[in-house]
Amino acid sequence: MQAIDLQGAMNEYLLDEKRKIPKAHLHTICKFKQSQKTCRYICLTVNGYVCVKKTPMKKVLDERYIEKKMKAISDNCEGLG
Repeated sequence: MQAIDLQGAMNEYLLDEKRKIPKAHLHTICKFKQSQKTCRYICLTVNGYVCVKKTPMKKVLDERYIEKKMKAISDNCEGLG
């Protein structure tokens, strides 16, 4: 698995308000806490849950999915941000 730099560019994505997942979306679309139905692109930050689908983190999460190293495996929408 490839390391992700959380200090630089990735911080920009994690703190981007446009990526913050609204509570209703989190439960109905992302299917939060619904095991394999849960979207694999949800990330918890200090500001709440954000969508990292349209970020460099997508590649890493997709690799983990292919390697069967995740419980949340769904891809439920086009992504926020």
